[in-house]
Amino acid sequence: MRTESTTDRPGFERDLLGQLARRWGRRVAVKKDELDLDGHFEPGMPDFPEHLVPVLHLPGAERLDRDARERILSASWISYNAKTAAIEDEIILPACRLMLTGRLPVRGDDVAVSALHQTIIDEHYHILMCRNAVGVTRRRRDLDKLDFDPSVWSVVRGLEDTRAGTSGFERDLVEIAFSLAAETTISGFLSTLATAEDIQPMNRITTDLHRRDESGHAVVFRELCGSLYRGLEPGRQELFRDALVEGLTAFRSADFDPWVAVAAEGGFEIGPDDLAEWARNRPAPARDTGPLQLLLDDLGISHELVEMTQLRKRRDVPAH
Repeated sequence: MRTESTTDRPGFERDLLGQLARRWGRRVAVKKDELDLDGHFEPGMPDFPEHLVPVLHLPGAERLDRDARERILSASWISYNAKTAAIEDEIILPACRLMLTGRLPVRGDDVAVSALHQTIIDEHYHILMCRNAVGVTRRRRDLDKLDFDPSVWSVVRGLEDTRAGTSGFERDLVEIAFSLAAETTISGFLSTLATAEDIQPMNRITTDLHRRDESGHAVVFRELCGSLYRGLEPGRQELFRDALVEGLTAFRSADFDPWVAVAAEGGFEIGPDDLAEWARNRPAPARDTGPLQLLLDDLGISHELVEMTQLRKRRDVPAH
């Protein structure tokens, strides 16, 4: 049975973007009352799901006592937020501003411009949410010294590597492709945290607020990146597809050094090679590519583009 695509009904997609923009004030986290973080902090609850922390599955981790394991889980929460803020700041926000410059053939009517400005406000608020939640964790768990430079994350380095040697329009396309990879594949991981009833309520609720916003951003990026792709000549469409594969691959890549720092907070001394050895025969962490595949269908791009990232995967351990 043939599935109706948004190419068949462009008015529907435009209206959907318009509906999102009009309902922004009623649906996004930045417009809601600020969460009472300390009021939702339960000292006896773990701060992060243990099954998402690879260092706790390494040989020797079974000898860690309860306090050490709990410090590693708290450090994992701080690490997750640091990576989230870095992605917003280094990848998503620059891409949104880029689409407002007029340099790219992206949809630029009033609805699109409003949606982009709203997304920029959302993303800045997400960074603030991350900082506020981490601030409570640092204070309550005595983890003041744990911090991460944005360049430590593999996806930030992946963007820098991919745009190296490019300039002008090509460089702009690489940056937009990475943002599309981010905004259309993050929902699954956020849902895992947002529905984890056995972790810190403050962390679960904070992540759920973020998740709800990102479901709208996926639509915004599908619509705007779809309009961009249709306006490109074939050679630049190929460049965009290649950059998208690089972006998807980078988001699946592991962050070994941050996990080493997380383990150290629990007194667990490991090295990057320990993580690589553990991960070697395990499946790569999955990302929900459903929202991206809707766009690929609309643009007539084969899902093999997503499957290519399976073949090009780099060092794979859970990367948040």
